[in-house]
Amino acid sequence: SKTAKKIARWLEQHEQVAKVYYPGLKSHPDYAIAKKQMSGYGGMLSFELIDGLDSIAFMRALKLVKYSLSLAGVESTILSPAETSHFLLTPEERKSQGINDGLLRFSVGIEEKEDIIADLEQALIKIG
Repeated sequence: SKTAKKIARWLEQHEQVAKVYYPGLKSHPDYAIAKKQMSGYGGMLSFELIDGLDSIAFMRALKLVKYSLSLAGVESTILSPAETSHFLLTPEERKSQGINDGLLRFSVGIEEKEDIIADLEQALIKIG
């Protein structure tokens, strides 16, 4: 949970990231509720790359974080809802549900935060 919060903060400041969804961030619409109800904010977050960046290429460029079809386990994994859980919906249906093709779901594992951030950074550089 602590690592996820640090990574969420790092992503929120990155110029190639459009939006971060994590209840432990003050920018999250439900932050006040989460702060009252939770002692930590969990290891799951989502983020969107800026328009023009290929989210699939980004996931394939990761070396430490595993591109996955589901999120679980102790290792960091990432997936695209547009390619997995919401694949059968049209782009318009996904958009109406707030799921654009650049949205990524990220399960933060037990790796060192510096290693995870370095992997995210090298992938963003590669696709940028």
